[in-house]
Amino acid sequence: MLKTVFYPMNHSFLTNHNGAKIDHYWANWDLCNLASMHAIGVLADDSSLVNEAITYFKSGSGNGAIDKFIWKLYTEAGSSKSLGQGQEAGRDQGHATLDFALVGVLAQQSYNQGNDLFGYLSNKILAGSEYMAKYNLGQDVPYTTHSNSDVTQTLISTGSRGTIRPMGELLYAHYGVLKGLNASWTKAYRDLVVSNGGGAEGGGGDYGSTSGGYDQLGFGTVLYRLDA
Repeated sequence: MLKTVFYPMNHSFLTNHNGAKIDHYWANWDLCNLASMHAIGVLADDSSLVNEAITYFKSGSGNGAIDKFIWKLYTEAGSSKSLGQGQEAGRDQGHATLDFALVGVLAQQSYNQGNDLFGYLSNKILAGSEYMAKYNLGQDVPYTTHSNSDVTQTLISTGSRGTIRPMGELLYAHYGVLKGLNASWTKAYRDLVVSNGGGAEGGGGDYGSTSGGYDQLGFGTVLYRLDA
């Protein structure tokens, strides 16, 4: 069923986008389909599906491809680290954070199979995570006007700023602990979510009873924590 029902839906969306203009769908639409396609490829032991997902992430036409998803880089004063503006930063922070929950899953699945998407393009996912986390921790970040065929967003969105989403454990464990990189904002965001959860990231249903509460598996403290 995964290869005959779900994979064709993933493939159809990523190649046709329901007949819409290529920049119509936000990054999260592509990213959830990529994570699904990649996972099906792993489970079914079908490298063609795995490679299709990875190739799209690296060079696809839609907003889930890495250079369209994290499309503007800045250098942070003081640390000299890269901060990467996400494609949905001007939309709202609920979706801007969702993107990193989804791309974290895709990158972790890929890393487990020997393909390091975390490190791709000089750790570009980390740059995006640091930007997203810093802003949602109440700090200022630079912003460049974003336009697509539907909207022009001249300001970063304050909508849902400070969203609590269980994703920081996965991202910080890889970048901050395993690779020893400066992921200070991602760590601070992780710590905020863990504190909010009483000492650990929660899972589905702990972050709201509507569909948004189930956007990611969660339980990252149990699954990914590498430091004390």
